[in-house]
Amino acid sequence: MDVSRPYTVVVYIDNTSEGNAAAEYACALCLKFKVKYRLIFLYVVALYRRTGLSLINRQTDQMNADIREDADNAMIRCKQFLSRFESLVTYEWISVKDEGSAGPIMVNFIADSLHSPVDLVVVGKSTNSGIKKLVGGDVSDHLLDNLLCPVMVVKNQFDVSDDGN
Repeated sequence: MDVSRPYTVVVYIDNTSEGNAAAEYACALCLKFKVKYRLIFLYVVALYRRTGLSLINRQTDQMNADIREDADNAMIRCKQFLSRFESLVTYEWISVKDEGSAGPIMVNFIADSLHSPVDLVVVGKSTNSGIKKLVGGDVSDHLLDNLLCPVMVVKNQFDVSDDGN
């Protein structure tokens, strides 16, 4: 690692207990760093893809409008959750809206748009991955399979203690 650049941690955050656990873990981790860090919270809005059929596109556009509205509300709740860490760690908030599933959108954003190396990605592990795999995949599984950097998968319950020290 180039010591002149910060250690970059990207956290996939959503308005779930798993997303909150990932955020909390990443903040606790950054508090322990003895080096300069860059902490990025990435919120992904995954929209339905438009087709070449206008009738279907009207329905898709309406569903995407609902998704955007739900995402705006969820982002407000995520930012409220993160506000408890504002005095402890510095972080950036990035939201990405694109068509497709959250996992591929995040991989593409990290590869194409972040413009700096990522040292670690932190993501929460969903407990209901059976259904998610059928309808677009589990984000943590997709990140593990497709990112070239280390991925930390955080369960809803975790311990960030370092044996009392």
